[in-house]
Amino acid sequence: MKGNILIQSMTYQHPSMTEPLFQNVSVSIHDGWKLGLVGRNGRGKTSFLNLLRKKLHYEGVIQFNLEFTYFPDYPVQNEGETTLDMLTRRNKTVEVWEIERELSYMRLPEDILERDFYTLSGGEQVKVLLIELFLNDHAFPLIDEPTNNLDLDGRQIVGAYLRRKSGYIVVSHDEAFLNMFVDHILAINKQSVDLIAGNVETWKYEKANADALSKEKNEKLKSEINRLSDVSTVVNSWGNKRENSTKDASERRLAAKQMKRAKAIKKRTEDMIEEKRGLINNIEEPADLKMRVSHPIKRVASFRDFSILRDGMPLFEPITFEIHPGDRCFIEGKNGIGKSTLLSYIRGDRSLETMGDVELKVPRNTSMLSQNNGEEDYPSLLAQLTAKEKEAYWHFLHQLGMKRTQFKASSSNHWSSGEQRKMFLANALLGENELFIWDEVTNSLDLYVINQLMEAINTYEPTMIAVDHNEAYVEAVATKRISLRPYT
Repeated sequence: MKGNILIQSMTYQHPSMTEPLFQNVSVSIHDGWKLGLVGRNGRGKTSFLNLLRKKLHYEGVIQFNLEFTYFPDYPVQNEGETTLDMLTRRNKTVEVWEIERELSYMRLPEDILERDFYTLSGGEQVKVLLIELFLNDHAFPLIDEPTNNLDLDGRQIVGAYLRRKSGYIVVSHDEAFLNMFVDHILAINKQSVDLIAGNVETWKYEKANADALSKEKNEKLKSEINRLSDVSTVVNSWGNKRENSTKDASERRLAAKQMKRAKAIKKRTEDMIEEKRGLINNIEEPADLKMRVSHPIKRVASFRDFSILRDGMPLFEPITFEIHPGDRCFIEGKNGIGKSTLLSYIRGDRSLETMGDVELKVPRNTSMLSQNNGEEDYPSLLAQLTAKEKEAYWHFLHQLGMKRTQFKASSSNHWSSGEQRKMFLANALLGENELFIWDEVTNSLDLYVINQLMEAINTYEPTMIAVDHNEAYVEAVATKRISLRPYT
């Protein structure tokens, strides 16, 4: 075997933070595990991988005899270099047949090796880079968020690929994806780092039981704290009165003894309060999100034999469907087929050439969330809001798991990808909306926020047109699914 990863009393504090991200963490990771690394956005999952890679300074011990490979590690773009050239340049001892074998597992054609890596689709690039991680039999891959450029079919393929392999760590917020292959979960909680044998479902079950026990113990502690506080007050009061009302030496000694007892009870009470605080601080209790929803009066959209054209050719087979008030319609299809392009057309992009009949009545008060928000950061977004909107916006951010100390940030560049996604999601939740057009809202969001969204959408039942590749989320909230198929 390659050797385990041993972590003892490890503490790490990010320079921009006032408290340690990890404190006194001890854990042992077996080199053959298929380990899923989970936790809320900003909790330190990527930092954990970088600690293993010795990219960050820490206190304590991180010991291993492993060679780590990392995803994403995009290659330098060399003009005229094929995908095969790139792979053999970065992996000197690999044989071409080995690469071709891995391509077959990923359901990629062999001729992809003759193409420039940067002409491949985002999903194809992800698959090639994941293949590269396993070309070295002696490496232990660290895989950070591999699903963001993968459609539903791609996630199934990559999940099946990782099920064939062993000995790696994967960071992902896609529960269905992780459940396809992981056999252990390392969960970064509020006050602890817990290792559990099993998949995400096992971890959720164990975490729910642990939280229930903590709450039960907390109630008992609360009752005992109240009792001890009452006893301490009575004993202390009696001792003070006794000491002040007599000059008898034995009586004063008894009073002092009682006051000493009162102090002991107070110390015991304070210890219990601290234990209670530790119990509650490790419980995740996401708030219920409130969506302000009103419904369109009439049909929002009608498509008849519709497709979008590129160079005169349809992007997808013509589709026919309607969107009525209360529909939650999800557009599905492989990467590059035109899902986001269709959403752009619905949002009002009339530069696109189309075929077929279409009737659109998109309300003015429509919540829009794009897949990519470009260079916009937190201060520039905040500057666009009124004082009242800022209060509502910060309230949403806090409900989504952001710390109030982050609200004063002068830049969001150091935030995690999930925290930056929350920044735009909170903005998309502002106001009362008749229609929600959301493109891949779950990208980079943690499991808790995805569950918050599922509960809110099912509670308030907004009219929605969306694209998303998180199967658990789509299955939970969609009332209508439209599949785009390649034009033949």
